Amino acid sequence: MYITPMEYNEIVRRPIIQATDSRIRRACMLLDARIGNYLPDETTGLKLDIDSLAVYQQNAVKEWVAQMVAYLYDNGDSSPASAGLKLGRFSVTASNTGGRLIPDDLLFADAGLVSAGLIKRGVVSSGYRKSGI
Repeated sequence: MYITPMEYNEIVRRPIIQATDSRIRRACMLLDARIGNYLPDETTGLKLDIDSLAVYQQNAVKEWVAQMVAYLYDNGDSSPASAGLKLGRFSVTASNTGGRLIPDDLLFADAGLVSAGLIKRGVVSSGYRKSGI
């Protein structure tokens, strides 16, 4: 897992008892879903090897997971949810986070993941084909 209960306490200054194994595990899984295309480790099942990351990246991961554990505790272990409908280029998304992908409490922590390079926002194109018309 990406954090320990003690790290949770140090980061968010909340009681260690809130950081149960199941909450930490769920927060780690939500982070893995957030960061996208990384292959999971065969041993841990997690996408990141926290020890191999740069310190600033470790800090960003730990902050995000700690904030998500706090969110889970405050919301009765309910994960942020969204539902979407897509038809061609048209899509509609509704969520319990006011239309955002993540709750307000995690906006700062999420920005840390982006600036640490763990979430890539760019779109990669495999090539451009020019039309003969």
